[in-house]
Amino acid sequence: MAVSNAGSALGQLVGKLFEGSLVQTLRPSVEERNHKINPERLVNGADNVYQIDAVIRDEQDQPVILLDPKYIRYKKHNRDKGSWLCTSHYALRKTYPSLRKSIAVLAGNWSSPSIKLMESFGVEVLQVPFEHMVSVLGDYGVQFDWDERDRVTPMHSLEAFTALHMDIHNDIAGRLVEPVRNAIIVSVNDVIESDWSTSASRVTSVEVLLKTDRNEMLMRQYDSVAAAMQGMIPFVSDLSDVREFLQDR
Repeated sequence: MAVSNAGSALGQLVGKLFEGSLVQTLRPSVEERNHKINPERLVNGADNVYQIDAVIRDEQDQPVILLDPKYIRYKKHNRDKGSWLCTSHYALRKTYPSLRKSIAVLAGNWSSPSIKLMESFGVEVLQVPFEHMVSVLGDYGVQFDWDERDRVTPMHSLEAFTALHMDIHNDIAGRLVEPVRNAIIVSVNDVIESDWSTSASRVTSVEVLLKTDRNEMLMRQYDSVAAAMQGMIPFVSDLSDVREFLQDR
């Protein structure tokens, strides 16, 4: 097989198996609850288009959950993919008020700072360790761990992987998601089955973003809905200058 980068090619194939298996793992329970799960291109309020690996929609065809499985081999790619997840999910939550949760299922080598960054943007993170992927593929004769400068092993591994029967690929896909299978089903079902009308009783924090006519962004954080409403009272009078009010808080 003539490819310019065998390691990258194998990583893409394994990543696709992982992403597809995760969606198929969720599909039965999602559809049993009269919801749908499919990849989608969503557009935010600024007309930016985001390809989301799985969007779960309710009976009214409103998006309620964003799900993005992501695989990376090297931590040096953390910043790019992690930042994309943060910005895309955050932008879409601002556009679609029906969205109640965004989830990233991360496979491979992810750093703690990248995970904390995603969590700070309200993304729930589930992880499949790189060691687990190495172990699963190794059981089928595919070496999945090599030095970054190694060009021989990735080629042999790609050849070994592509020689496997499709049924074996399906077995590998199922085993790759084992570490998160139960957690992702529970997380998704909790959202689908919860009564959104009682959400006020479950609120643990409130963020209020104020945008001025000069494109200034003023973020305020509160511990409860009541505190947020109290904090917004001074703005009812349409103050011409809110800097003094914000500095006192």
